[in-house]
Amino acid sequence: MTRDNPLKDFAVVTGAGSGIGRALAIELSKEPVVVLAVGRREGSLLETTNLAFGEVRIVSADIGLETGRAKVLDALGEGSRVKYLIHGAGVCPIERVTDITSESWQKIMATNVDARLFLTLNLLPWLQKGSRVLFVGSNSASKSRKGSTAYCVSKAASFMLHECLKLELSKDGIYVTSAIPSPVNTPMVAAQIRADSEIYPDSVAYRRLRENGQLISPVTVAKFFRWLLTEVTVEEYSGKQWNIQDKSHHRYWLGDEELFE
Repeated sequence: MTRDNPLKDFAVVTGAGSGIGRALAIELSKEPVVVLAVGRREGSLLETTNLAFGEVRIVSADIGLETGRAKVLDALGEGSRVKYLIHGAGVCPIERVTDITSESWQKIMATNVDARLFLTLNLLPWLQKGSRVLFVGSNSASKSRKGSTAYCVSKAASFMLHECLKLELSKDGIYVTSAIPSPVNTPMVAAQIRADSEIYPDSVAYRRLRENGQLISPVTVAKFFRWLLTEVTVEEYSGKQWNIQDKSHHRYWLGDEELFE
């Protein structure tokens, strides 16, 4: 590789147009990597780049579709590697279980589960020894919630997917983990707060958390995730599912700052 065409290290962040994904794309732009910010809406992704500290490239695509994932691969090209892959994209429609259709179910699974599996597999030629894959987890993987059956099922599937990928990819020196950031002040949570409590009773609890200042800023979550990706040893990184509320690691990345807004 010549000096005119150096190897590039990428951080691929899905869901980078808002919430945790945007905050993490901005935070990782402080690292010596090119951030590939992936999301559906080009305008939102451009807003992310305007807030970044380093090089951020955007890919406007629906990664729930094979054609969308192909756009990510095209953006990487040859002569590069993916140092960090963060699966942050997710959808959480609020609906009664009786209103779920085959089409709506498949759309949720395509984004929350299928994209995480197939994008990881598609990126294997770019994921080299030492690369890290991070799944944004959720308490909904183990907590049933009225009004979000499909989301809960998808997050449970995502958790087991990361566990299986961890076993399968470790032989190649690719390290996989999941981290729960909840409860975060994101557009998704805002939509849950606005939801009809008859359909989604947890809207009341989330509203109370917001009123009491007990939501976590996406910026704080991004600091946590950057620490996981860049500073934690590989053995620790893939040794467990992480939780932002576990105080045992706060001194390493949070310091004297407050966890909640």
